[in-house]
Amino acid sequence: MSRSIPLLLLLFLSACSTSQARGSVSPEPRNGGSPEAATESLEQMLARDNFDLPRALLLFSREHEAEFFGENAELPDIDAWTSRFERYTHELKRELLRDNSPRQRMLTLIEFVHGKLGLRFDADDPYGHSAENLFFDRVINRKRGYCVTLSLAYIVFGQAAGLNVAGVRIPGHFAVMFVNGEGQDKVQALIESTAGGAQLDELEVWSKHRFSVQSVENGCYLTPLTDKQIMGVLYNNLAGLGHLAGNSNLALRRYNYSLELMPNNPEALYNRALIQRGMEMPQPALKDLNEAIRLDPNFTLAFVARAGLLFEAGETESGKRDLAVALRQRPEWPQPHMLDGTLAAKESRFEDAQAAFERALERDPGNKDAHAALAQVLRKLGQEEKAREHERKAR
Repeated sequence: MSRSIPLLLLLFLSACSTSQARGSVSPEPRNGGSPEAATESLEQMLARDNFDLPRALLLFSREHEAEFFGENAELPDIDAWTSRFERYTHELKRELLRDNSPRQRMLTLIEFVHGKLGLRFDADDPYGHSAENLFFDRVINRKRGYCVTLSLAYIVFGQAAGLNVAGVRIPGHFAVMFVNGEGQDKVQALIESTAGGAQLDELEVWSKHRFSVQSVENGCYLTPLTDKQIMGVLYNNLAGLGHLAGNSNLALRRYNYSLELMPNNPEALYNRALIQRGMEMPQPALKDLNEAIRLDPNFTLAFVARAGLLFEAGETESGKRDLAVALRQRPEWPQPHMLDGTLAAKESRFEDAQAAFERALERDPGNKDAHAALAQVLRKLGQEEKAREHERKAR
């Protein structure tokens, strides 16, 4: 076995893989519509918390689409798209005039996004690896997107129509918070844009994602996002695409910018730490993982990643404490067992390593890394036939 501790972990894109939400949604007035706003660059806009979000989305597309679709890609015409957005907003306002209850207004918004605009989840891209789903103009044209860009339709057109809606983050995900009405008629809901506007059950969200109360108090999750923070999420996803394409330097710069826009994003910190570790920058990586865990003490993969870094640095006992936390928090995940097996193999505890890799495969039978690691351990134990079987499965 290699002496290094591989971090075979997940890249966190807020793509699509939810506590009582704190307070109501009350975005500040946008600085849009003035002649000055119409000539601002994207960088100038992102210096503020709130701005003309639709224009920022179009500028984001103009700056970055050519990277994925070629220099001859048809970039969005800002004026034409602005007129199109205004037409959509007018249509939504007209529909809302017929409603006389907060619930009807919510249903009208849902029908507008998924009925009138016809937006649907792109099931061919569940992990957000396609650039087609990152750019709002392309999502509107293709009528397919993932959680962030589908939710943006609620935010862009809902807010323009006077509704109280905002984006909120959930670990590895993005949803819409809708608040309308007062007293007994008040409706406060979390809307799942990837499921045709279904309402998320808060208890199920907490149970599934197991993020900490502290992470909500720190504004990481279930907290209405400013325009700047929304753009920070988009830059996190843009950085992830750069990482997947093998451009670590570009990915690092974009994670840096994402975190300038949204410093309290534990997943962007985790992502940047993986990049830094791969670029042999262990101290900055460790610092980012420490901050990610401070923001969300239930961030299991950050504990796994930090354990791996500590093992590589020779801090074995500290690493084992982190690994124990990860195994306790998420025993059903393969990643903690993979690291457990890797450490055992490094220490020549080959039977323990075999058991750990087999646990990882019980949880993820198609995990090629687990098959490959198990093959090496089995060969150390003299089980050549079984080793060859797992090598075949690793290919």
